[in-house]
Order: sequence, then structure tokens, then C-alpha cells
Amino acid sequence: MPLPPLRRLIAGSATAIRRDTGQISAASRRALRGPGRERDIVVQSLKAAAAAYLAYALARLLLTDDMTLMAPWVAVVLVQATVYQSVAQGARQAFAIVLGTAAATGTALLLGSQIVALVLVLPLMLLIGNLPRFGSQGMYVATSAIFALIGGPLTVEVSVQRVVAALIGAAIGMAVNALVFPPRYLRDVREAIRTASDETAGLLRSMADGVRDDDLDDRSTDWLDRSSRLPRLVSGVRSALDWDRESLRLNIRRRTSGTALPPDYSSQDVVNVLWHVTDHTREIARTLAETGRYASDVRALTPQLAQTYAQFLQDVADAVAAYGPLVTTAGRDALHDLENAVERAAAGHHRLRRRLGEQPPDVEGAEVLGPLLADGRRIIAQLDYRETVTDRDS
Repeated sequence: MPLPPLRRLIAGSATAIRRDTGQISAASRRALRGPGRERDIVVQSLKAAAAAYLAYALARLLLTDDMTLMAPWVAVVLVQATVYQSVAQGARQAFAIVLGTAAATGTALLLGSQIVALVLVLPLMLLIGNLPRFGSQGMYVATSAIFALIGGPLTVEVSVQRVVAALIGAAIGMAVNALVFPPRYLRDVREAIRTASDETAGLLRSMADGVRDDDLDDRSTDWLDRSSRLPRLVSGVRSALDWDRESLRLNIRRRTSGTALPPDYSSQDVVNVLWHVTDHTREIARTLAETGRYASDVRALTPQLAQTYAQFLQDVADAVAAYGPLVTTAGRDALHDLENAVERAAAGHHRLRRRLGEQPPDVEGAEVLGPLLADGRRIIAQLDYRETVTDRDS
């Protein structure tokens, strides 16, 4: 018997609360256990709280207006995800607050009524706040006017103090974010690159196992599903690299926190390589899926050839898996591992071509084996670190 709407709402709310409580508990344990995204969030939250305390204390010390709450409010908002965002948003916010407060004060003093001024000024300030120059800070044009007009008797001195309080909050927020553990997202870049390369390598290994076991029919749907997620992972790498690049602007940790990439390797190199590698991996998955779905009684991949191709895919997967550690550590050992994996994969490709030369396939077999070999070779070419850097510099 279905539950009544109210009971369903209560049951759903209880489930959501238990789920959220569990997530908070798990995140807290991860934050205590070691560095990670959860600890970064804790640090930023504590910084925002500290900025609010400092801004409020300084505003209370210097100003007499009761609306010194503008200082901690602005300070919290300006402990942004990056130092550059703090400065850029702080400038826009300060301009918005000055404009809204000045318009409200001038109109109220001219008309002699704060209520009438609110009725006239608020719609205009809301419209002005939508101008592109204000960005996400446009709301402060209208809210500043509201605070000015409903926060008690209004005089020029009171308005000036409220603007000063906001400027104090902005200065404290930007200073705390820039000087106290300024945020850097190097860890996010490394995690995104490792995730993309590991998932691609895992798919290649799964396809190698399927070819080896002659189990294309049953596994091809899973391969296609997994391959469809690869572009999103590469987009995540691009986003993480862009975010990390922005986090370096105006950041005093720029020279001390290192980089996620080798010195002769750019973020565009990484994104291009991963785009090509994942695209060719998806093509292999599609070709194998079509081979299993529409194959005749005679398989294009004969048992002997299937074993050789499966080993080739395994070697390609090892090379893809080695690419992530190279890019995220730039270490000699990682470079050595990638070079060895690429050499094994290239040797496997050569063996396949030689075997096909000795025993040429029929037309149907060539239609299948040609794309499988070509896409594998293209992955190897993309993973040759020295070739990638040479091609970029030439």
C-alpha cells in the first residue's frame, strides 16, 4: 500500500539526512587522514571565518555605525577559489557597493523619504546590476541600496562608514586569501590526468581479455559504455588545467608549489594526447563491437592472430597507464617506464604486420584488421613523449 504524501516526504527527508550525514562523516575522515579536496575545503572555510572575524574587529575599532556587518559579509564572499578571483571580484564588488550606496543616499536625501527612494531606486539598481561589467557581483548594487535605505536613519556620514566597512572587508578577504595558504589546484590536475589515463588503460586491458577469450559478443556493450565516458574525462583534464593556471595568477606559491607537467611539456600537449588516445581507443571498441555483432562463421581474428592482437592491446594499455605518471611527476623513472612500454607496443605492432604479411587476410578480415592496427599505431605515436615534444617545437 503506497504511503501518504506527507509520510513519503518525511521518509524521503530522513533518507536524505542519513545520506548527507554519512557523506559529511566520510569527508571529515578523509580530511583528517591526509591532503585532499576535503582538506582544501576545510582550509578555505577556516580562512573565510578568520577573514570575517578580522574584518569585523577592524570595522568595530575604526567605525561607529551599526552596519559594520558589511565588513565580515564582504570578507567571507571574497575568500574565493583563487587569488585572482578574489582580486577581480573584490574590485567589482567595491564598485557595486559604492554605486548602490551612493544612489540610495543621494535619492533619499533629495526626496526626504527613504521608503520613496527605495521604491524608485531598487528597480534601477537591479537593472544596472545585470550589466556584464559587474559579473556575478551585480547583486551588490541592489543589496547595497537596500541596506542603505532600511538600515536606520540615513546620512552622508553613515553611508560613507558603510562603504568603508565594505572596503575593509574586501581588503581583509583578499589579503587572507592571498597570504594564508593561497589556493592551488595542482592535486586536481594530477588526479584528473591519472583518472583519464587509468580508465583508458583499463578499457584497453578489458578489450585485450575479450579478444584473448574470444568473447566479443558479450563484452562489447560494456566496452562501448565505458568508451562513451572517456571524452568527459578528457574534458575534466582540460578544466582542471585551466583552473590550476588561473590559481597561479597573483599567487605567491607560484614558484614554490611546482607544476603538474614536465618543463618542456604544455597543458595543450597533454589535452591533445589524451583526446587522440581516447578517440582511437573508442574506435577500437567500436570496431571490436561490430566484429562481434556481425561476424560470419569465420572470425577475422583467427585464434592465433587473436592472441597476438590481445598481447598488442595489453602492451598499448601499459603504455597508456605509464603516460599518467610521466605527466604528473616528470620523473626519470616514469619517463623510462613510458619509453619501455611504447617500445613493447611498437614491437607488437611490427609482429602483427609481419604476420599479416605472411598470411594475408581476406577482404572481410582486412576491413576489420586494418582499423584495429591503424588505431593502435596512432595511440603509440601519441604516447611517444619525445616525438610529441619534437613535433610541437618544429
